[in-house]
This record gives sequence, structure tokens and C-alpha cells, in this order.
Amino acid sequence: MDLTPLSFLGPLGGKRILICGVGMEAVAFALGGADVYGFDRSATQVEAVKDVARSLGLRNRTHLQTAEMTRLHYPDEFFDLAFGSNAQEHCHAPAGTRELVRVMKPGGRMALALPPDSAWLKSAERAFGLATLGKCWVGLEKEKTRRKATGRIRTDDRSITNRELYP
Repeated sequence: MDLTPLSFLGPLGGKRILICGVGMEAVAFALGGADVYGFDRSATQVEAVKDVARSLGLRNRTHLQTAEMTRLHYPDEFFDLAFGSNAQEHCHAPAGTRELVRVMKPGGRMALALPPDSAWLKSAERAFGLATLGKCWVGLEKEKTRRKATGRIRTDDRSITNRELYP
């Protein structure tokens, strides 16, 4: 059985999740019991999702805003989880990765849809160390104690190096 982004994130109830690039998944995560925060560059997109959340009585569990990933207006170590289906389209990889590292709690997990040749994958691997690869997505976990990244990616079967992935 393949690990999916949702199974990687784990239970949503009582968790604070950041949605990078707001879509209807913000409403789904709120229905699943999470306290949802999210941002998107498009004010139209943010307002459309807010309207759906209001119509379902979820407005008090969805906190959405127009913002850039390189300047997130959240406190340090604020989120348990993060999800992004189009995060790489929203900003420069190193700057966006730094912001994600800053706002994620130690041990926090995130699932991002990333192509295997993405600059985001390389940036995230450097910042978070180990990653779990799925089909077209990567799962990252912020270490509870920061240590130097190993340059290895964990898959279900074995660890592989960057050189094996990117010959």
C-alpha cells in the first residue's frame, strides 16, 4: 500500500494546519477536525474558499488570507501540519522553505505536491533532512532537535542519496 499525503499527515482532530495555496482542501481539513490557516496570492481564490467555509458553518475553523509564502504572518513554531498542492508555484524555493521551517513546530509534518526535479524538493531536503516520497508528493517532518541534514531521502524500501535520484 502506498503512503498517501493524508496518511502521512495523520489524524487532523485538534491540529493546527497551514494550507499553502488555498483550495477546497482547506474546507475538507476543517471538516476533518483541524483548525485551518491558509494563504494564497489570489484574493479571489481566498474569498471563494471563505464563502464555502461560511456556508458550511466552518468560518470559525478556517483562517484564510491573501499572502506571499516568503512573508508569512504567523508566529514561530505555530503549526502542527502543513499541506500544499501548488506551493512551488507561489515563490522562490529557499525563501519559502525558510518560512515553512520557521512556522512549523518541532516534529511537525507537511505534505507538498512536488515534481521530482523541483528546486523545492532540493531546498526542502536541505532544510528538513529526511523526506518520504510518494507519487508526485513529498512528506517532510521537522526534526524535534535540529541536526545537520544528511542529504538522504527515506522511501518505504530504503534510503537513497541525491546522486541516485539526480544522476
